[in-house]
Amino acid sequence: MESPLLPEFLVFLGIEVFLMLSLLNCLLDDRLPNAFSYIYQIAALFGFGHLVISREFFSAFGDHVRFWYGLIYLIAALANVVAINVYFGVVKRLWTLAKAWLGAVIFPAIVISIVFVFDYGIVQRATLPLQIGLIVSAIATSLSIAYPLVRAVDRSKKSGKKGGEN
Repeated sequence: MESPLLPEFLVFLGIEVFLMLSLLNCLLDDRLPNAFSYIYQIAALFGFGHLVISREFFSAFGDHVRFWYGLIYLIAALANVVAINVYFGVVKRLWTLAKAWLGAVIFPAIVISIVFVFDYGIVQRATLPLQIGLIVSAIATSLSIAYPLVRAVDRSKKSGKKGGEN
């Protein structure tokens, strides 16, 4: 059965992630170096270059090779999203911003990526390790979001504050 998605869709998704990071860097200009914005725009241009090369050699590469190239590019984009969160938390010590970044940027980006990769893998009858790896990464992402929230609730219970109090 032919997939409604081409493997290059993963490259488009990676390009969107890099452009999102560039835009968010502009919005958080005092917290991130200005060079990051240009680096992410160049990374998005590399993605477009990959699409041009892929289009020229469309018949030479099989679906599996194009899928893995697209998946590697998407993983590189998602790794940059996580790296910015680590930068906020470890280097800048902005824990509140790091938690917000985790819930507002990292979780949706990873879950959306997992949905599309998993959908493509099911249609193409991908191997079981790929599907298990995607499920494990989704669970790990969910737990990484739930753990700080549980700790915050426990701290507020210990201090005697109610949910809406500061």
